[in-house]
Amino acid sequence: MDALILMTRIPIPGKTKTRLIGTLTKEECAEIHKAFLLDIFKSFSFIKDEIDIYLTFTPEDSLYLIENILPDYIECFPQTGDNLGERMSNAIEYLFEKGYTKVGLMGSDIPDIQPFEIRKAFEVLENNDVVIGPTFDGGYFFIGLKEMNRQLFVNDIKWGNKSVLEGTIDIINGMGLKIALIEKHRDIDTKEDLFAFYENMRKGIWEDKIIPHNTIKFIQNCWSDMGNVKGYAKR
Repeated sequence: MDALILMTRIPIPGKTKTRLIGTLTKEECAEIHKAFLLDIFKSFSFIKDEIDIYLTFTPEDSLYLIENILPDYIECFPQTGDNLGERMSNAIEYLFEKGYTKVGLMGSDIPDIQPFEIRKAFEVLENNDVVIGPTFDGGYFFIGLKEMNRQLFVNDIKWGNKSVLEGTIDIINGMGLKIALIEKHRDIDTKEDLFAFYENMRKGIWEDKIIPHNTIKFIQNCWSDMGNVKGYAKR
């Protein structure tokens, strides 16, 4: 049995996408995060009959804020742990304890994730011990395991740092595990990431894929005249 966990903050103004504050207002940061979730849920709808979908969230007791957009096939549980590594590890272990044989965990900052990419990650995991989806900032947006390995989430990995992927691969290699990487993505954390997404939108790169309509609509509404947005230079 396969399970996928979406790890997210609840979109609360001032509590989410904080590195975008200044480029966006606190309220807009919460709105764009909600748009990310809606687009990811759309992709999940194509795989929900093949892979069980879970959502782990923080802060606790805030799930009611997104209940109106949550698909009924997604089971939710709060995050636990003192740091990101512990929260990831605890969520994955919780699913293994439920009896799943393959567990994947992904972040909520990839609104253009495609169903076929998620399917491929679990297929690749069949012949590997760990599957990782790298990001352009040196981290990763997805990790898949066939058994629990808490060593992959130790505290000496500097979470949020550009060395996260490299440090994780070093641990995997040191344990003698077989690893595979899937397609790299850009997660949207900074204004540069947002501008890059806008450029992809302008070029129409998703024409033959699932289009992240909600994120696109937010950007179009927020920045009707992109030429006047501070810091943006047309690529």
